[in-house]
Amino acid sequence: MQLKSLISEKYQGHLALLVANVSWGLMAPFLKDLLNEGVITPMALSGFRIIGGALLFWLVSLFVTNKGAVEKVERRDILPLIMASLLVIGLNQVLIILGMSYASPVDASVVCSLTPIFTLVFGAVLMSFAITWVKVLGVIAGFGGALLFIFAGEADAAINVSNPLLGNTLCLLAQVCGALYLVCFGKLIAKYSILTLMKWMFLISAIAILPLTLGEMLSVEWSSLSLSGYFDFAFILLFGTCLAYMLIPVAQRRVDPTVIAMYNYLQPIVAVVFSVLAGLAVLNSMNMLATLLVFVGVWLVNREK
Repeated sequence: MQLKSLISEKYQGHLALLVANVSWGLMAPFLKDLLNEGVITPMALSGFRIIGGALLFWLVSLFVTNKGAVEKVERRDILPLIMASLLVIGLNQVLIILGMSYASPVDASVVCSLTPIFTLVFGAVLMSFAITWVKVLGVIAGFGGALLFIFAGEADAAINVSNPLLGNTLCLLAQVCGALYLVCFGKLIAKYSILTLMKWMFLISAIAILPLTLGEMLSVEWSSLSLSGYFDFAFILLFGTCLAYMLIPVAQRRVDPTVIAMYNYLQPIVAVVFSVLAGLAVLNSMNMLATLLVFVGVWLVNREK
């Protein structure tokens, strides 16, 4: 009976990781597909995602009975929480969506998998984390792949890739924000549950972004949005923004951290396959080489944890 329960627990962890990472992987093509309709601007979509995320996380928190899932934030943690919120929700999310409006979802999704490499670099520079030659090789390979995406990308009007240099650079900057959040606010992340962090960080970011996006949000002509556009919008809010984040703690209690790290590779694979099949991106030898370099780089950085 105990063995059966253990298998069931691990199965639940793997299922949670699968759904979360597939959801995040589909975010890039769904974002691109929605933006391609030209009904919702990147800034308006950023506002809807962050404000919608805040509403969803606070709604979920009302129905959570586990006291450990939602805690009271201590006074001394309020300023760090505000800074963390603006970094990893405000800037990160806006930069990704803006970048996606200019770049291919294939390029953007692979560039967005570079967070572990930036985390290692900032950890070594700011926190004196140990770094080995294998990890150095991983950093070199990952940055090499990123540079290929940034400088070798070509504009393609057929798939609405207007400025890949700008788009990929914005997505890269988003990963810098994410890495700085992980390195500089590690104690804050470890102290509070994911639901506590998400509901407050999304709320703080929603308040900050509202004045910048309200005009564009109010000007959206919803009647011009297609049925698939509504589906993209709902998926981005419900699955890519809320559900995926809620599933990670489920996985963390049931499987090893190395397993969680391995599932991260699923995100760009899902994004690339779906984007190509949906006609939102085109694969060529250069971005295939860049993808390989990024994958190798991230694998080398993660393998010695």
